Amino acid sequence: MDPIDLLRDEIARRGLLTAPLADDGIVVGTALLRAAGADVTVNIDPELDERSGLDTGVLLAAVEQLLTISTARWGQVVDSIAEEVEDAVGDQSVIEETDLRDDLTLRSVAVLHDAVLLSFLAPKQFPDSWIRAQLDEDLVVEDVVIDEKDDEVVEFESLDDLMDHLSSADDR
Repeated sequence: MDPIDLLRDEIARRGLLTAPLADDGIVVGTALLRAAGADVTVNIDPELDERSGLDTGVLLAAVEQLLTISTARWGQVVDSIAEEVEDAVGDQSVIEETDLRDDLTLRSVAVLHDAVLLSFLAPKQFPDSWIRAQLDEDLVVEDVVIDEKDDEVVEFESLDDLMDHLSSADDR
């Protein structure tokens, strides 16, 4: 049996995601991230084209760790993201008075072997952008990027293709 199908079946057996689907090398589903108060799309990418094998245990542990993060710890993650954005924006005049921490809305998560990628909307402060954060294995913020959001819908064959697209956007 295909390793992605086995991963999907184990995710379904554990009840981690709602209606998990195996598609083009990744498993996709939705889950409630209680600490964020949001239902989010979760993509689990075992990066099989870059790794010699599938480490189901690492991936499942990372999903469980994120989905069971405490409200206090989630608050620290959001604070770190907001601080990085605020430091990057500096003293540029911000018309919106809503605190970024209150504006950030988690939309999707990508779980990799050694990182978790979060995609947020901030409709009041950054209506035309995505705020993306990379967390390490301990859910500590490693990097934050603000990507321009366009109305064009772009589909990717895999999470790797998405990551390549995002990396090339950073080079522009």
